[in-house]
Amino acid sequence: MENLKIKGRIWIETDTGLKIGWGRAKLLEQIHQSGNMVDAAKILNIPYRKAWQLVKEMNANSLTEIVTKEVGGKFGGKSVLTDYGKNILKQFKIAEESFAKFSLKEIKNTIEYDESSCFSRREKL
Repeated sequence: MENLKIKGRIWIETDTGLKIGWGRAKLLEQIHQSGNMVDAAKILNIPYRKAWQLVKEMNANSLTEIVTKEVGGKFGGKSVLTDYGKNILKQFKIAEESFAKFSLKEIKNTIEYDESSCFSRREKL
């Protein structure tokens, strides 16, 4: 008998065109934790240029900035999630958790794991 799962990807969108999915949420989370985009990009194993491009795109498609960047000085610059950015990240995590709970509930409620199930034998459709 096979172990079945419901899989999918979710994202949140705004009317202004802002889209936050798993990858962008991870980037925002790492920026918030590390305080700079260079370290966030390294941790996520993506080029700094790609990280900066994603942040610029998110900021451009948002009513207010999600990430602000403060230019260097002696110890270098830093990147900061705005309150709006923190809220968007929180909303994404809530949606992601809700989807995970939904998929677990649905797989338990709707799919029978018996010998006559189409999931337990191969048939031509």
